[in-house]
Amino acid sequence: MTSRDEAVTAVHTVLTYLGERNGTRFGDEVYSRTPDRWITFLEEVTRGIGEPEPSPVRFELERGGLVSLGEVAFYSLCEHHLLPFFGVVSIDYQPTDYVVGLSALVHVIERHARRLQLQERMTRDIADDVAAITGAKDVSVCVVAEHMCMSMRGVAKPGAQVTTRVVLSDSELSNP
Repeated sequence: MTSRDEAVTAVHTVLTYLGERNGTRFGDEVYSRTPDRWITFLEEVTRGIGEPEPSPVRFELERGGLVSLGEVAFYSLCEHHLLPFFGVVSIDYQPTDYVVGLSALVHVIERHARRLQLQERMTRDIADDVAAITGAKDVSVCVVAEHMCMSMRGVAKPGAQVTTRVVLSDSELSNP
C-alpha cells in the first residue's frame, strides 16, 4: 500500500509535469501545500469505500403507503477520469411491515457516492441497499447528474445531465 507521503510526492510530480512547480508563475509558496490538500480532498470524497451498511432505525407500519425521498444532493468521482459528477438522488419504496428512519436512506446514498464510481453502478447499488434495509417489495431509484468529464473536457457540454433509473420489483427481489 502506498503511504500518504508517497501520494503527496506523486501530486508534486504531476504539478512539476504541468509546469506549475517551477516557482516562477505564482511563487512556490502557493503550491507548497497543494499536494497535501489534494490528497485530503481525495480522502474525503472517497470515504465511502469500505463504509459498513447502515443500521437503520425501524418503525412499525400501521398503514401502507409509498415512501418517497426526493432530490437528495450528492457528489462523486468518476472512476474513468477522476473528475466529479454531481446531482440528485430520488428514492421510492413500498414498505411492507415497517419503515426505516429517513437518514438511513441518505447514508446509503452517501456510502455509494463517496467512492470512485460509475453513475449506473451507483444507482443499482443504492437500489439494492434500499431493498435490503427496508425489506420493501418495490424500490425505485433515480439519479440525475452532471459529469465534469462531459462538461469540462471531451464533448465540452456544460449542463448536460445523465439520468439513470433502477426499479426493483417483488419478482426481481425474490430471484436476484
